[in-house]
This record gives sequence, structure tokens and C-alpha cells, in this order.
Amino acid sequence: MEMGVRLVGLDMARARLAQVNRQVDPVLRGALNTTATKARSERYVKRMGSIFKSSILGARLGGADLRGKLTIKRARKGRMNSRIIPSSSGVRVDDYRRWFFEWLSPTRARVYVMGLRGKKLAAGFVNPASIGKKPLATRGDKRTGAKNYRRNLKLQTAMGPSMAYWFQQLTGSETVRWTNIFLRQEFERRVRREIARYGAGAGQ
Repeated sequence: MEMGVRLVGLDMARARLAQVNRQVDPVLRGALNTTATKARSERYVKRMGSIFKSSILGARLGGADLRGKLTIKRARKGRMNSRIIPSSSGVRVDDYRRWFFEWLSPTRARVYVMGLRGKKLAAGFVNPASIGKKPLATRGDKRTGAKNYRRNLKLQTAMGPSMAYWFQQLTGSETVRWTNIFLRQEFERRVRREIARYGAGAGQ
């Protein structure tokens, strides 16, 4: 999932900066990176507060910082783009704010997590007859042979939809519009700062 934004007025900004002997590329890279960081926080992390436990939104999620599941590939010299990259790995059911199960039999039940628009099926099960009623999944180390047989089966915590899934749900036209506006404002702010800093020196 990618979110594309457009920056209007780049050629004009290049000409304005040239008047004070500055280049536009470093200014643009800084604006792109700041925009990606702000968009991740405002349009994704904060809005995921309704999905994931508040105690882990800024701390640990499935063994890693939440922002580690929404990494930023920053613009640098030779790469004029900045990207938010969501993890495609599942998120532990018990890291969700709300989850529940629906009975299938006395010892098996489907597991669901609550997301932005209702419930989503998780990869796992609950034993309603158990004391803890924990969301679990059966996984093995590998598959062998033509029978597709799993070896070394282990019970692990059930997994809900990945961060990439929720990223896609949140990347609508409103988010694209918000990001475009922020990028334009941040770019213009940086252009003005460069002109104020180096233009004053050139006039002396």
C-alpha cells in the first residue's frame, strides 16, 4: 500500500532559493521526512488508539515498538521520497483493545478483534471450556513431505490482522489531502527560513 502526494510550486521554489545561492533538494528532503513523521503520528498512530491498547501504543506491540511496525524510509541524497512502510506481520490478539469469541463447539470458538468498521476474524481459536479462555493458535516449525505434516506443533498467541491491513484502511482521500496540505506548508516554511537566513547575509 502506497500513498502518493504531489508538491506544487517546486520550480518556483527552486528559483527563489537560487537567488540566495541555495539548492532546493535539501529543503525538499527535510520537508518530506518531517511530513512522513507527522503523518505517521497524526493519521495512523493516534487513530489506532481505538484498535490497540493504550498502554502499548507508545510502548511495546508484539515485542516491538508500534513505530517499528510503521517504519519510515526517509528521503536522503539520491532518493527524493519518504515512505511509511507498515509491517505485514500479524498483530497479537491480546494487543488489541477489544477481542471476543463465538462458539463453534464446547471446546472450540472463533476469535475476532474489533477494528475501525466492526469485527475482523483472527487466525486462532479459544477453548471455551478452559479456565483462561485465551486466544491461541497452533503453529509448527516447518512442513515436511507430501502429506503437508507439521512437526513440533506449539500453542501460541492468536494473531489478528497486520499493521499493513489497518494502514490501508486509514489511507483514504482525507489522509492523502491532509498529507498534501501539511507537505506544502512545511516545504514553504523551510523555503522561507532558508531565504531569511541566507538572503540577509547576502545583502550585507
